[in-house]
Amino acid sequence: MAVFAGIRECFGAEKLNTGRQLELDLAKGFAILFMVWTHVFDELSPDSKGILVMLVRNILGGPFAAPVFMICLGIGVSYSRKNTPKDLLRRGFNLLGIGLLLNIFRYVLPDLTKYALTNESTYLYHTFSLFSVDILQFAGLAFLFLALLKKLELRNSVLLLIGVIASLLGMILRGASTGDYVLDQFTGFIWGTATRSYFPFLNWIIFPVFGLVFGCFLKHCKDKKNFYLRMTPLCFGLVTIYLLLTIHFGFMFSSAGSYFFLGLLDAVFFIMLALGFFGLNYAITQMLPAVSFKPLMRWSKNINAIYCIHWSLIGIIGIFMQLLIKSSALAFWQATLIAALLLLISDQVAIWYSDKFKPIFMRKL
Repeated sequence: MAVFAGIRECFGAEKLNTGRQLELDLAKGFAILFMVWTHVFDELSPDSKGILVMLVRNILGGPFAAPVFMICLGIGVSYSRKNTPKDLLRRGFNLLGIGLLLNIFRYVLPDLTKYALTNESTYLYHTFSLFSVDILQFAGLAFLFLALLKKLELRNSVLLLIGVIASLLGMILRGASTGDYVLDQFTGFIWGTATRSYFPFLNWIIFPVFGLVFGCFLKHCKDKKNFYLRMTPLCFGLVTIYLLLTIHFGFMFSSAGSYFFLGLLDAVFFIMLALGFFGLNYAITQMLPAVSFKPLMRWSKNINAIYCIHWSLIGIIGIFMQLLIKSSALAFWQATLIAALLLLISDQVAIWYSDKFKPIFMRKL
């Protein structure tokens, strides 16, 4: 109880902590690194085995990636000056449009190219992945939903309850099918189906909703150092309990082993892990004040551009690998080298896009 009392003392009635939260930018920067790394293994080397591969795919590219992004999305909405329902609706529809466009470069064009080169009808069938539900599509839906929540002006306790209920519904509906693949692709936007439904709304909305609530509290934090000193050990302690439970029940035991269709208990512990990760990054910024962490900060700022660019490049690389290398089990160092080069190229293209085209594009909007 003393721990919780100490945490409460770190907050005040006034909004004092309203500036840039460097620990969150750092966390998102690391999450981008982990994201690109795991996507290379998932898409270009899916048959790779080993402890290091498991670490990248199941740990760094799992709990430390998408949950961190989505919690930061909610925190960002809380901190942003442009967070009216109209602003959030516009951002949501923009992301849905970008996600659809990305799927053309990520799935449709590469699969059509593979079909033209191999004449295998499987690739032609896969072009329906145009409607794949990935993190951009979920983020778009999340912004639309947060716009509704902002309009309703609900209390934080009600917001958290909505997130919990949505997570429970996602668990109940997980795997439910309409009996039609096309319809399942669209219901996959809401709950997990046997299609390319990677981030269904019900299972993942708890993260941005929690982020929205956490951001409201964080703005009232008057002593971040003591807050993170008290909260981080507590969060990592709870995560340790979760990890001990996985020894008995299995990894992600309330999700039937599915990271994308995660259950409520898994989501809660991923939230704890993310909060502990924020605290760890805050400690890094305090211990290394002379370090600018420019690459991580830049990746955090250009997250959408890097996401789209690296997926488009993975689609192109996949074509050459299938035709030339014909291997789905690269050595760890080979896949890691590809990931490093991919992130470097994506970063530079994102900088070029942000400097040259994004200002023009934003003016037209």
